Amino acid sequence: MRGLVSALVLAVLGIAIAWACVRSAVVNVLPASAPALATLAPHDPDTLLSRATVALVKQRGILAPETLAAVRRAAQEAPLEARAFVILGHQQLLDGEPQRAVKTLEAGQRLDPREPLVHLLLLDRYLRTGRYADAAAQFAIASRLVGPAQDAIATALAQMSLDPDTGVAVRRTLRTDPVLERAVLTTLAKSQTAPATIFALASPAARNEAGNDGSWGPVLVNRLVEGQHFAAARSVWQTIYRVPAAQLNSLIFDPGFKELPASAPFNWTLIAGSLGAADMRDGTLSINYYGRETGDLASQLLVLSPGAYRLAFTVEGSKTGTGPSLAWTVKCVTGSKPELLNVAATATGKPNRIAAAFTVPSGCPAQQLTLTGNGGEFPAAITLTLRDIDLRAAGATR
Repeated sequence: MRGLVSALVLAVLGIAIAWACVRSAVVNVLPASAPALATLAPHDPDTLLSRATVALVKQRGILAPETLAAVRRAAQEAPLEARAFVILGHQQLLDGEPQRAVKTLEAGQRLDPREPLVHLLLLDRYLRTGRYADAAAQFAIASRLVGPAQDAIATALAQMSLDPDTGVAVRRTLRTDPVLERAVLTTLAKSQTAPATIFALASPAARNEAGNDGSWGPVLVNRLVEGQHFAAARSVWQTIYRVPAAQLNSLIFDPGFKELPASAPFNWTLIAGSLGAADMRDGTLSINYYGRETGDLASQLLVLSPGAYRLAFTVEGSKTGTGPSLAWTVKCVTGSKPELLNVAATATGKPNRIAAAFTVPSGCPAQQLTLTGNGGEFPAAITLTLRDIDLRAAGATR
């Protein structure tokens, strides 16, 4: 009889252990929202907290009393589970206990520094209570943990960076996070923030990489150009690309076609496509124009003061026939956009120096210098090179 009882006890224990193993495996495999878990593991802390966290987000922070009671039970059974601290800390905020809530949330953060919700909740409290240094640190962490919120975080940090009470803390934080700093500077570059303010905020490293593709410098230049602040745009452009002193006073950038490193619109924009191709080769601008369509092959934005000017350039190539043609034009980019110059780039079979004069009127703060291909009735390709382009005020000498 004693042996039979022992066998029964062992059998019951074996079944209980097996069932516990099955339940544990099911909890680990099934998502927290799976209906089967409500039957198999109704009081499992991980399941309860997962469901409560999802509900916290979906229901905008409002949880049913029974859900909160279940969270409190789960917190007792799993005291190292950060999600319980997040949910209970949020509820303490709703109950009007902010100091207690911050302590609860900070405890949850210590348990799990990678929990996004706790960072966002603490960020909100730090901002509301003037703890700006702590808020900036939370911004930096949250930006790495919450990818979709990157833009919103960068926008908020940009606003904080302009506030005298928060600017120092934000700048200190940005110095430690180049990616976040670039995002904040890009946000400011898109806004109406003065360029001097943006440069003052940028770290030396950020200023050094301002001209890189995808960085904040070109964004700022384009915003100023679109706002018709052409002189300011060119000044910023010269700064971010560290334009050599010899080029600062030049009316055309890179007139020798040396492929100097800088972006449009104040450097050359060259076209290659169905129209033809323009390429820089050995200090010349090589043109292969197909003659079928009319369009631009090369261009550069100029910022000339009102007055008289002279444009000169050298053309080399086989003699240009009748039909399609190439011409340098200068047009105002504002107002009625009048054409100030149209001079043909005609090849004669030997080096051909061409010069033409034009006048920039008042009310024309910026001009577009363009090499245009004009298609003819009977298409014919034009291949030539341009070099030694020179633009100066009338009467000026080298």
